[in-house]
Amino acid sequence: MIKPDAVERKLAGRILNRFEEAGFTIVKLQKGRLSHELVEKQYRSTESQLTGMGKKTIESMTAAGKSQEIEKLFGTNDPYKIGEQLIEWNRKFMSSSDVIAMILEREDAILKGRELIGKTDPSMATKGSIRGDFGEDSILKANLERRATRNLVHASDEEGAAIETHLFEEEFFD
Repeated sequence: MIKPDAVERKLAGRILNRFEEAGFTIVKLQKGRLSHELVEKQYRSTESQLTGMGKKTIESMTAAGKSQEIEKLFGTNDPYKIGEQLIEWNRKFMSSSDVIAMILEREDAILKGRELIGKTDPSMATKGSIRGDFGEDSILKANLERRATRNLVHASDEEGAAIETHLFEEEFFD
């Protein structure tokens, strides 16, 4: 999915081109605004999801020498509780303006797609990846501004791919 920041910056064509050049086939594609209800279903509040988000934030802030800011920003050092706040910022961002939802296919699509996209934190993504080449944000900056990280693209993991494909087939695609 091409997120609101990439759509607003008019990067959609360049991002789609990267996927096609990497051997992906575009099966479905649609631009539109996601409802908050759909975003809540997409960004599920599972323990592993929330804890993972919280851990990434703690790691990012610690690496930047800002570990003392974590409790001040989030009121806790608990990764799960931090993740609860982060997911709300994410949901708000994802329903703030248009996205381009897509279903892509190729062998090893999830692995290859995530490699092409790059690390979650654009400031840590390698050059040559979508986030490394086009990203202008960081987890640290987003946290300090109490908002979602603008990282251009969402890609499903193994656990979420089938769920999200079904969800968007039912509730988003025409």
